[in-house]
Amino acid sequence: MNTPMNQKEKLIKEDRTYKVDEAYFRSLIGCLMYLTSTRPDILFPVSLLSRFMHCASELHLKAAKRVVRYIKGTVNYGVKYHKVQNFKLFGFSGSDWAGSLDDMKSTSGYCFSMGSGVFSWCSKKQEVVAQSTAEAEFISAIAAVNQVIWLRNILTDL
Repeated sequence: MNTPMNQKEKLIKEDRTYKVDEAYFRSLIGCLMYLTSTRPDILFPVSLLSRFMHCASELHLKAAKRVVRYIKGTVNYGVKYHKVQNFKLFGFSGSDWAGSLDDMKSTSGYCFSMGSGVFSWCSKKQEVVAQSTAEAEFISAIAAVNQVIWLRNILTDL
């Protein structure tokens, strides 16, 4: 499995497939959420799947099992920290425009690294409906800038 999620598949709440056991689905998503603390590569799909914990269907369970198969094939992945000489703060941000078909909201994400490994990351649905890809990216960039300002202040204090 090369990716934790099929990029062309769009998940919605009412997909007209059979509902699955909510307790089982919640347990699976909870386990995956626990893994996101060391596996930022699965943060977006787990965040997306957690939106369907109270209305899980066979398609949602299939997508969650794909994430589990991806993890099984990439057990050596994760955040690893090594001693480095150069401590520069790097950050990346991005978004998907109208990624949620239920309410047409976009999802923003960012990650920051300093030295060898990522230490701060986030994937979150935007609070407003973006009217264009540029607006969705702008909202994502603002969230990343807010985080980097906070990180810079913390690093200055240290």
